[in-house]
Amino acid sequence: MRIVGVIAEYNPFHLGHAHQLRQAREAAHADAVVAVMSGCFVQRGDAAIVSPAVRAAMALQNGADAVILLPALWSVRDAEHFALGGVHLLTGLGCDALSFGAETADLPLLQAAVDALESPDLPAAIQPHLSAGLPYPAALSAAMAEVAPDAARVLQSPNNTLGVCYLRALRRLGASTGVYPIARASDYHASAIGDGFSSATAIRSAILRGDWSSAYSAMPGKASEWLEEEALANHLHRPESLDSVLLARLRLMDAADYAALPDISEGIERRLRRFADTARTRESLLQAAKTRRYPYARLSRLATHALLGVTQAVVDSNPLPSAAFLLGFRRGCEPLLSHLAQGAIPLVSSAAQCGKGAAWAQVERRAWELWALGAGYDGDMWQRHGVVRGECKPSASSSTILGANHHE
Repeated sequence: MRIVGVIAEYNPFHLGHAHQLRQAREAAHADAVVAVMSGCFVQRGDAAIVSPAVRAAMALQNGADAVILLPALWSVRDAEHFALGGVHLLTGLGCDALSFGAETADLPLLQAAVDALESPDLPAAIQPHLSAGLPYPAALSAAMAEVAPDAARVLQSPNNTLGVCYLRALRRLGASTGVYPIARASDYHASAIGDGFSSATAIRSAILRGDWSSAYSAMPGKASEWLEEEALANHLHRPESLDSVLLARLRLMDAADYAALPDISEGIERRLRRFADTARTRESLLQAAKTRRYPYARLSRLATHALLGVTQAVVDSNPLPSAAFLLGFRRGCEPLLSHLAQGAIPLVSSAAQCGKGAAWAQVERRAWELWALGAGYDGDMWQRHGVVRGECKPSASSSTILGANHHE
């Protein structure tokens, strides 16, 4: 059995994602497609608009054969660690190929960017820019423009950058997985629905202002219907849903708590702490705190780490996912599950199988419980999750949408 893997957020699932799944299967000549998907919180630190169960069902309806959870310890990280977590899961489960969307679907050019980033000459080129006061990302970009201008141009596009991170992860893990980049036809950050494939950002904007006709035009039929059902049941997770919880957490943290957060450098924690006392919303906090040195996305991830109780010590003790958590699989794909279960990473399907002492699972439980609170669900969501079986949306009742029962 030949398996191709993809890494995604599906926040929400749209026509571009369905296209990528078809293209990945065809390009890799694969018998099955496995998607590793962010859970309740995504890479920029935001809460997903609908539950992992519903998003997994959307993917299964539109081309994925199985969906695996990317836990919050890796989904809410910078591109390098997001990619490393996802690639480790796919290679550990025995996937033969990896496919991803990129603005530049030129594999040799993407590989050349990897080589440039790992050149022994790069650190010396970066240092003068750091000495001039540039933050590290800007210093890296400036140095790349000097020593590898073609690679620097590649890295100016967000999905190219993520694709390069996937390639670096494969190299770091020593994996011989085949790679199939797919040309991306939409702007990742576009805020308006347009011709062709619209971005998830644009679709979320349309949904949150009640423009369902635009959302319907950009999503597969069932996926948009299921999303509207969640909205009518008041189960969308809106951007402001956990603002009070987050601000309370930040205001109660002391200096030691801030210092313990992951990826702290350049005094970024002091900036977050300074504005938490006067902010009234998460968005106003991040807008007030962001600067060129402290970009919005990095502050957003830091705020979510504080909300979830993630520390540098937890991150350091969990460099890679230790288990693959099955969110769902398509009917007739039991042989695929048997194949995945023979991989190097344990395949689990319930909170009980994760082990009470697993730090990643403790963080994940907090993520699911907080997400459920913000989306109007009952508690104990993580414990009650069950595998989505088939391509039907989980039942609309709060007990079954979280996994107690699923339609076959």
